[in-house]
Amino acid sequence: MEAINVTRLGDIYVRREADIVKVRDRVRRLAREMGFDQTTQIKITTAVSELTRNIYEYAKSGAITLSVAQLGAAAGLHITARDEGPGIEPATLDAIMSGGYRSAHGLGIGLAGTRRLVDDFQIESTEGEGTRVTVVKWLPPARAGELRGRVEEVRERFAELDEGSAVEELAQQNRDLLAVLSELEEKREELEQLNRKLADSNRELGEANAKLREVAELKEEFLAVTTHDLRSPLAVISGVISFFSSGRLGELTPEQQNMVSMMERNTQNLIELVNDLLDSAKIESGTLQLELAPTELPALVGDICEAMGTVAGDKGVKVDCHFPDDLPKVAADRAKLRRAIVNLVSNAVKFTPKGGSVDIHGERQDGLVRVSVTDTGVGVKAEDLPHLFDKYEQGSSRAPRREKGTGLGLYITRQLVELHGGEISAESEVGKGSTFSFTVPIAEDDA
Repeated sequence: MEAINVTRLGDIYVRREADIVKVRDRVRRLAREMGFDQTTQIKITTAVSELTRNIYEYAKSGAITLSVAQLGAAAGLHITARDEGPGIEPATLDAIMSGGYRSAHGLGIGLAGTRRLVDDFQIESTEGEGTRVTVVKWLPPARAGELRGRVEEVRERFAELDEGSAVEELAQQNRDLLAVLSELEEKREELEQLNRKLADSNRELGEANAKLREVAELKEEFLAVTTHDLRSPLAVISGVISFFSSGRLGELTPEQQNMVSMMERNTQNLIELVNDLLDSAKIESGTLQLELAPTELPALVGDICEAMGTVAGDKGVKVDCHFPDDLPKVAADRAKLRRAIVNLVSNAVKFTPKGGSVDIHGERQDGLVRVSVTDTGVGVKAEDLPHLFDKYEQGSSRAPRREKGTGLGLYITRQLVELHGGEISAESEVGKGSTFSFTVPIAEDDA
């Protein structure tokens, strides 16, 4: 408060109980003259009443000094209450201001209450020398500028204030109380209106949520029915294509062989799409269940390498597997784990050009086994890496290529890995390839 510029208006001495009424009346009229609104006037007069009562009851005499405070563009009412009473010991003062002091005769209640009613509050007290309390209530910025231009006028008006009677002050207090009650009633009506609006909003939100749940259920039902209905005809088509390609209907001409191969590839793509959609729907609905059992990764990955090796070989890509013989078994659903690894290897082969390679290797890490799939393919841009495992996402460096998919493969892989209790990550550099790796817990028997 040392930096505040103070223009003193005058003192009001406190020596008898009637002086409490006089101080309250003077301060109320001064607050009105300075431009404070009615609610703030009540706060100021209540605060100064508490300070004055403290002076009279605990020190028997003292004074209230009223001033205009200015600090930069701010202006307000500066009040100092001082006495030469017994003072307050430091421990008691700390307890009073923290709200933890309890006194049978009310000492301290007024000080704690005053601090809540003003903007600035400072208290100094020395045992045997008295107490000094300084408070400031600032005007709103719009009215502060007006007050700064009429400080001398306010000082003259304060000097002219006569001493009102106790009856007049009591009447004014009643008017203040009625004003507060009226304001509270307005606030209550506003609160009731807000509550009604909130209730309407909650009802609308509930209806919207119900509709969203209904749409989600319809979507899941549609996906389930559609994928199920598509599987049967696709299985028939795949069987017929296999029948043609087996040669049991005779040798096919090169042109016929190309057409059958094209139908076989597209049918397989459709089957994979249907499987992806069905698995995605099961994952999101929480109906995908795992049947965990101790699983040997070298055998599982060996089968995958053998199966994918043919496809990769046709493309001119080499697939290698490196799994140590002493690798412990993992706690996994064999079919679901196989699906996750196939997705990663298939992606690696798909985005690796002719002459490149795909390497699958495993290693033990504490209570986990880490499986990594590394390729020498086109790679993924750094800005795309954080979104690779999102639903329907594909790296922009891969998207323009001929090999496109649904963007569900990596999403499903991440969900399957996390269902097993593992984590998945990706590292990549455009033009140099990528490494996708995930962890899976070791089976308890081998832990």
